[in-house]
Amino acid sequence: MDTGDGMGGAGKLEGKVAIVTGGGQGIGEAIAAAYAAEGAKVLVTGRTLGKLEDVVARIAAAGGTALALDALAGETAQSEATVARALSEWGRIDVLVNNAHTFTDYLPLSDPKMEEHCKVDFQSAFFGSLQLMQACYPHMAAQGGGSIINMGSSYGIRCEPGFLAYAASKEAIRALTKTAAREWGKDRIRVNTILPSALSPKALWYLEESKTYDAELAKVAMGRFGEPEDIAPTAVFLASDASDFVTGQTIGVEGGATML
Repeated sequence: MDTGDGMGGAGKLEGKVAIVTGGGQGIGEAIAAAYAAEGAKVLVTGRTLGKLEDVVARIAAAGGTALALDALAGETAQSEATVARALSEWGRIDVLVNNAHTFTDYLPLSDPKMEEHCKVDFQSAFFGSLQLMQACYPHMAAQGGGSIINMGSSYGIRCEPGFLAYAASKEAIRALTKTAAREWGKDRIRVNTILPSALSPKALWYLEESKTYDAELAKVAMGRFGEPEDIAPTAVFLASDASDFVTGQTIGVEGGATML
């Protein structure tokens, strides 16, 4: 699959409409580009319109179809507006990728600000995912199915010190995924979680700032950190008809850093 300068994909997502949140950079951008390369029409959302418009311009220059929409994850009205925009432009929603997450900084469990940090992480990641899933559900059910892909984290499983807010919200997303898979399977709506590990701008900043780059790299069985483009093929698979019998699963795309 070519997700670079040319739309050289095999059309695995031809005719599908996808929403990708947090699509202004990193993993979200890579997934949006890969979807467009495979023939999907993509609504790319996030907090910074300028970044989103740059992503859409790159997709368009490569021959793909995408639109930018500034929408804050975890705001009900904006979640509903996101779904309404996709429907008004393209008439359907086949794929939802919940990638957006407002990440709070490292914080010891004993810090009195922990509760506030948890509220921030849960509002953007958990409630943001829940709201969009609920908004998409009736439309996916009416059209005969769809695919929802939520982003978890190996940190949720490993529970690294200082990451309670982040880890707890990511594990809540895995519970959300499995519950939705159980409840919506009859509607042919598949719901899965990806555990990604990639050097997004935020991840690289943290590794350098905390001086943990080498320690974290040592945990990766394959001996290297992933790139956003390493995550996109799995997101394409889960969005495509090739994964028609895959739901409720957690799929690690992290080089063996966490082996379930």
